[in-house]
Amino acid sequence: MFSPARHIRCFADSLVDKMVAMCDKKNRIKFVVQEDADWREFQNLIKQKKGAFLICGHVGNIGALSAFPGGQDIKIHAFQQIGQTGVFYRFISAHSVRPNTIIHAVEDMNVGTAGEMFDFLCGGELVMMAGDRVSAATPGKTIHAQILGRDCELPMGVFRFARAMSHPVFAVALLNIGVKKYKLIIKKLDDKNINNMANGFAEFLESAAIAAPTQWFNFYDFFAKK
Repeated sequence: MFSPARHIRCFADSLVDKMVAMCDKKNRIKFVVQEDADWREFQNLIKQKKGAFLICGHVGNIGALSAFPGGQDIKIHAFQQIGQTGVFYRFISAHSVRPNTIIHAVEDMNVGTAGEMFDFLCGGELVMMAGDRVSAATPGKTIHAQILGRDCELPMGVFRFARAMSHPVFAVALLNIGVKKYKLIIKKLDDKNINNMANGFAEFLESAAIAAPTQWFNFYDFFAKK
């Protein structure tokens, strides 16, 4: 049975784990991986120092990815809405021991951002954006998808940006499976057609939410209004 109290507690735990992952080398997060064909393809890209575009969602604790074993050798360029998380962002910036994770403010994106990210990808680095949060600046630019049998709107700009990067695209999530222990799951997405990419991401997000309903932290009106 779903418990709102447990949901809030899981959210609080995820914030603590995110700070531990980013700021405390002594108390490291433990990881396991869902080993399948998509994971092996992603792993091969990393070994070959080839870049990949990651699309995450507000399910699980993707913020702990920076502590993933071996991750210190790979730069992750993660985009975040700083205006909504200013206090947390400033804390992480001041105390982070993970120089491999570089936070970019969504609010600062401009015409040069795509070129910069493309160069990073060509250098074997990772770029990550959230695919389940519609921008307040462009509320009408969305792609319709279905999650849990209901219509929802996903940000068109993220999927267009991912396609423009001309690199493999993966959906990614970190689900908590114990005290400071997470499972990494990855799914390869269509990197040519944005509708297929968005629908593939929606299926991934739905499966993650079903697997861990108290770790779906979308505290806003997610489903499309009829």
